[in-house]
Amino acid sequence: MHNTIDITRERFFASKSERVLEVGVEKQRALGEYTWQLVRVELEHRTELYQLLVDASGDALSTPAGATAYVAHAPELGEVHGSLEAGRARPMGAEQSNTNLIVGASIVKVFRKLEDGLNPDVELLSRIDNPHVAKVTGYVTDEGRTLAMQQELVRGVDGFELATSGRMEPADAYELGAAVRSVHESLAAEFGTEMLSGARVRDRLNTNLDAYVRRAEALRPYEGRLRALYGSLADGDARVQRVHGDLHLGQTLRGEDTWFLIDFEGEPARPLAERRLPDVPARDLAGMIRSFGYARAVGGFREGWYQGCVDKLKLGYGEVDGGLLAAYVADKAAYEVVYEANNRPDWVGIPLAAVEEICST
Repeated sequence: MHNTIDITRERFFASKSERVLEVGVEKQRALGEYTWQLVRVELEHRTELYQLLVDASGDALSTPAGATAYVAHAPELGEVHGSLEAGRARPMGAEQSNTNLIVGASIVKVFRKLEDGLNPDVELLSRIDNPHVAKVTGYVTDEGRTLAMQQELVRGVDGFELATSGRMEPADAYELGAAVRSVHESLAAEFGTEMLSGARVRDRLNTNLDAYVRRAEALRPYEGRLRALYGSLADGDARVQRVHGDLHLGQTLRGEDTWFLIDFEGEPARPLAERRLPDVPARDLAGMIRSFGYARAVGGFREGWYQGCVDKLKLGYGEVDGGLLAAYVADKAAYEVVYEANNRPDWVGIPLAAVEEICST
């Protein structure tokens, strides 16, 4: 058996800004020349569990040989649901919180941070039939935790890359908005909808902000104005349903003639139980609007490009409550401040500028 790696240095470690008290191996087994491990990380206020495949050199899932070994032995790690295609695998290599492996005409997602309960990526995509998503064909669970899933491989250009390279036009944003609406309709048909009072919507947003301010001191000067924005929401009921939960341009692929939405896990900083709750569809639309803001900042585009894309996105999506959307754009920007402070400190100015702009209007 191999020793574990320094997990705090890995891209998929979710709590880089927090103090680690202890790291220990909860479970491990040999997979050929590699060692599969579940590693428990004790933080000051909670415990996190991560899935690793290691050898003497470190993280083996980042290598073709390690990826192939994982796919071959995945059925040994827990209970298999559906079918899993084995064969030569290669890591996609993109910087992500999970690890994606290409296996023939399929993609295997290995979940790095594990939580109790079925991962929403599996739960949602194994049940809906929609032309804008790749259906799940099989997955593996261990003691109720989702270790990995396999789905059909869809090919396309990453939406954020498309935007920041100057190849995204407002007409593309219109089609993207229509695709988001289509997926929301499929989720509502399969999982149903509920009504949430305006008071509970406000409570959710304020509870989110409580957590954000605790984790990102930079938000404190804006706290009062954000709460005032949330407080201005109407008392009427809002329709809630299962949603993507972390939708942005990087979670989309532009195929030859359609858009695909990918990675339905929800925001990685939120607990799994919270990510599985029904939410207002405006959350996904707000995430996409904020993503166009990122694309504008990274690509150095003018305001007119950004506003044109956002207007077409909303037109393609269809009717949405403007006040609710504005509140969720603010919530998303505040969340992004926390995320960037923890993962990409050099980028924290992008969402912080958005929060400043929101609070100045």
